[in-house]
Amino acid sequence: MASPRLEGRTGGVMSVRYDWRRTIAFIDQSGNETERARLRGLLGRTRPDARILRTLEALQNEDGGYPGELAQGRPSSVEATALVLGWMQDLSMFAFPQAQRAVTYLLTAQRPDGTWDESPGLLRYGPSPRLVPGDPRVQALCTALAACWLAFLGYRQDHGVARALAWLRSRQAADGRFLGFLRTTWAAAAVFRLVEGAGSSTSARAVEALTGVGDDRWYPGALAGMLACLAEAGVPASVPVMRRGLGRLWALARPDGSWSSEDGDAYTVEVTLGALRALLRCGAVSPPAIQEAPPAGAIET
Repeated sequence: MASPRLEGRTGGVMSVRYDWRRTIAFIDQSGNETERARLRGLLGRTRPDARILRTLEALQNEDGGYPGELAQGRPSSVEATALVLGWMQDLSMFAFPQAQRAVTYLLTAQRPDGTWDESPGLLRYGPSPRLVPGDPRVQALCTALAACWLAFLGYRQDHGVARALAWLRSRQAADGRFLGFLRTTWAAAAVFRLVEGAGSSTSARAVEALTGVGDDRWYPGALAGMLACLAEAGVPASVPVMRRGLGRLWALARPDGSWSSEDGDAYTVEVTLGALRALLRCGAVSPPAIQEAPPAGAIET
């Protein structure tokens, strides 16, 4: 693997050196097969491993969504489907049937008022307080996540996305934040920018509101999610919340190249992959070239 030590290059946002070997080694040693495949995808591989395709297909529900907490047999969840779409992006899978079915699920799961919510069928499984169906905060989060992914995947002019944005706009507070969780505000900021362009005042107010959030609320997973989402929507790395977020993300990196998860050690690899994705999307680092043969079962493109 060439040039594992790389200079940060965000136009003056930071001045650091990052050793890819540590993060790559951590994910290789601690991650499962799907996580290791996502790492290779983030580093430039564009040929998905057939085994990973089969894994994601087997997990997918008949309606195209992914089950709550990714536990087979449970109803489809908007949040889980959004999570797996992020994995598919890492794996360059958007042209594959699994991604197309996930989009179909999002399009068909939208409610008449333009919102999305988690399935009431998930209540029997004791969902996290952040994902309880019927909670207005969860409804706002699901709506922002679903609309953001649809806009990113080419549905910016879709009537369903327009209805979602109208609903979200009415849930933005005077300070720029959106109803509910911090994650809702950055997802909404991203989708309004994607649909309305860089001049979106709704997006700008939300991004400005994020600037005022204290460091104690920015755990590595939240930082990585916010940075990657806003970068995908075209928010420059020079914007204050991005500059500050990148600096804090670097500061929270552990000596072994990983980032911790507020949800426990079981999610450390997921958060580390998210941090790596954020750094790449923001242009904070450049991926080293992958100089290795494709794995058995890789699909030729």
